[in-house]
Amino acid sequence: MVAVHTGPRSGLALPPVARYLMGASAVLAPLLVAVSLALDLDIAGTSNTAIAQRMAADPDGYPATAWLAAVSTLLWVPAVLTAGRVARRNAPTLGLAGTVLAFGAALPVGLDTEALAYVALKSGVPVSTTVTMMDTAEDIPSGILGFVFFAGLAGLILLGVAIVRGHAAPVWAGAALILAAVAIPVSWFSGSGIAALVAWLVLAAGFAGCAQALITQQEA
Repeated sequence: MVAVHTGPRSGLALPPVARYLMGASAVLAPLLVAVSLALDLDIAGTSNTAIAQRMAADPDGYPATAWLAAVSTLLWVPAVLTAGRVARRNAPTLGLAGTVLAFGAALPVGLDTEALAYVALKSGVPVSTTVTMMDTAEDIPSGILGFVFFAGLAGLILLGVAIVRGHAAPVWAGAALILAAVAIPVSWFSGSGIAALVAWLVLAAGFAGCAQALITQQEA
């Protein structure tokens, strides 16, 4: 068994209720993304044309995944703060850098092409025109800023390294953050929905380890 070190500590102590709420958010944020992927495994890595065609074939399936994604977005900020607080406990500089970058995965600055396709198709816009709209939208700031998500993944890697080095949480939690941050883009671009689902479940496990550390360890 690997020892988990709790000192030194920094920052104001959190009341138990806050630790439980942050811990729950840390687990649910990536887990809800995994659930949304499980509902539509074939959507991973597809082109705008394929997304529009699938949306036109089954428009009623989108709202459920959209709600899951929306709730997940609300939980990402406390989730990142949870992992960041744990990581900074024994590796403050590396943990802080990881926390700042990880917010790139928490902030909804990227373009949601699926939402655009859903609205257009529900309004009666032809599939070909919808695809053109999706392609054009990628040139506006919200489309260009999609790379911020990759900065967030880099932040998760730094958080994982900080946890592995500082032992503020189980080593497997830090390793899971690192592995998931690499596997998520690889699985997405490979077009494998199952691989993407597994990657997000691994990320959920990593955040669960951070949540456990935040909840169970005493703070100064």
